[in-house]
Amino acid sequence: MRYRDLFGQTQRQAPRFPAEDGRHWLMRGGYLYEAAEGGVWLPLGQRLLQNLAAVPQAEGLPQTLPLGWPPPPLPWPRTLPPLLQKLLEAHVHAYRQLPRLLAGWHGDRWYALAVDESAAAARARLHPFWERWHQALHEGGVVLAEAEAASAAAVLASTQSRASAQALACPRCGYHGLQPWARRQKSAPPAEPLQPLTPVATPQANTIRSLAEFLGVPESRTAKAVFLETVGASPRLVFAVVRGDMQVSLPKLAHCLGVQGLRPASEEAIRRVGAVPGYASPVGVKGAWVVVDDLIPQSPNLVAGANREGYHFTGVNYGRDFQADLVADIVAAAAGDPCPRCGAGLEARPAHPILHWQAWEGPPTYLDAAGKARPVGVAALLLDGYAALTALAEANHDQAGLAWPPALAPFAVHLIALRGGEAQAESLYAALQEAGIPVLLDARKASPGVKFADADLLGFPWRVTVSKRSLAQGGVELKPRRGEARILPPEAALARLRSAL
Repeated sequence: MRYRDLFGQTQRQAPRFPAEDGRHWLMRGGYLYEAAEGGVWLPLGQRLLQNLAAVPQAEGLPQTLPLGWPPPPLPWPRTLPPLLQKLLEAHVHAYRQLPRLLAGWHGDRWYALAVDESAAAARARLHPFWERWHQALHEGGVVLAEAEAASAAAVLASTQSRASAQALACPRCGYHGLQPWARRQKSAPPAEPLQPLTPVATPQANTIRSLAEFLGVPESRTAKAVFLETVGASPRLVFAVVRGDMQVSLPKLAHCLGVQGLRPASEEAIRRVGAVPGYASPVGVKGAWVVVDDLIPQSPNLVAGANREGYHFTGVNYGRDFQADLVADIVAAAAGDPCPRCGAGLEARPAHPILHWQAWEGPPTYLDAAGKARPVGVAALLLDGYAALTALAEANHDQAGLAWPPALAPFAVHLIALRGGEAQAESLYAALQEAGIPVLLDARKASPGVKFADADLLGFPWRVTVSKRSLAQGGVELKPRRGEARILPPEAALARLRSAL
């Protein structure tokens, strides 16, 4: 392709996004145009998406059938989307029609759907694609954070940018997890004899800090009460309990409960179940959905509210003094907390929620080999192309511009014709095309500085410059995007590119 035929111009500035944001470089390179009204992938950006599309077509991956399914907005619902449910009701009736593996692009999002005899079986069919996407992105310098408690989509939906979120990573062992799904190491205190449940006057001590200071105990010896309501037509009161030196992760908690969201509970709702704000504990509470962090049962003799103004209990023990409806990891991890694998301090880093999982069990149903109706299993995998390319741009640039991995770059070679080298450049352009090497020829009547700056912004793996000077020195100048330039005869340069690409 010739540069003059390309729609989209490089930009010397992209004030909409800072330089550490991949979209800054995508806009400056003429790959993406984004304004308050929306974004447009320019032709070079479309070529990036096409190269991403080649990933799930790799040899060894299961074959898929095309499907024009518009995936529902993220975060995905916990029940099968209505359109997908009706589609399966119409086209899947018996075990002979299973399994099926479908895939396609919808805008800049790639998805795959597996339909099988169970959700677990469907998910297993998508696992090779998950691994291949991970590998391809890793090769491009992007490390994806784990979404351990639920789909990363829940985190994605809560961020301002589609491209970036926060993660916690361990510099020692490599563990990484998206906030707020990341885990932290929890050390249970030593076992000790259980103390009796004793009410203690604690006037004005209605916060964890003031309580710990008043009693002269560390915050880790207290239990923190958090009251929330489920979001929906029939809200339900949730009483979450974590150790006083920790915080509740609302997304973790919502996922454990299987609800779409949580909001702070009203004082009236709290008092209705027998609790007192500032002095609350699950001891004696009735009518609330009690969830405790998995460290609470291992922490003896805690200090917790007495559900009486100005009083707390000492010697509060799980199992003897109160029970929970659910025990789970509901604590939010933070930078500096110990890594769940090795104990080293976690560090905050940018992360990219790019791949999204979801699995469902029907309805609808299918008839198995014995003629019994069973729920259809469905799994979906989605790659957010916008987030993926933004992350790849963040991982593959320097101060001059982009530096695409060869497998992703829109063109492998940026061929620049300068004065005195036009004819040889045209000849080499034809030879590269004949060899099947994607090449962009820049034969514009622009200064060498402008052409070189544009080449750096575009970031193709190889730059070949043909000029009167290079020809006088014995050939053409061959330069990798990050590397030293060499003068080679045209035939040798072509052979070098063939072997490298």
